[in-house]
Amino acid sequence: MSQAKWRKYSPEFRQKAVERMKTCTNVTALARELGIRRKWLYKWAREGPVAVRQPESIGGEVEKENEQLRRKLTEMERLAGQQAAELDFFKGALRRIKGARQNSTNNGGTASTNKSGS
Repeated sequence: MSQAKWRKYSPEFRQKAVERMKTCTNVTALARELGIRRKWLYKWAREGPVAVRQPESIGGEVEKENEQLRRKLTEMERLAGQQAAELDFFKGALRRIKGARQNSTNNGGTASTNKSGS
């Protein structure tokens, strides 16, 4: 008694086979050409994207890494906004200082503050 050899088909192979099945006129001929049983084409077509999913262990690790990257990006965006606000503040302060210096160099101009005690 010989055992049938179990052959696992890659998700990419399954996806391509299903895509070809959608456009072919003879599913039996396509199955022969691909060297698989016709029922597998129909099964893969019913399953849809499920056959192409990543294993849970890999998917979980990827999701954790994506979440860490999202948090890091959010923090960087917050810092960039804070820095932009600080730059705007200092630019405004610098303009006010330059304006005050220009006014103090004019001879005969009125003082910006009153003398105390007068």
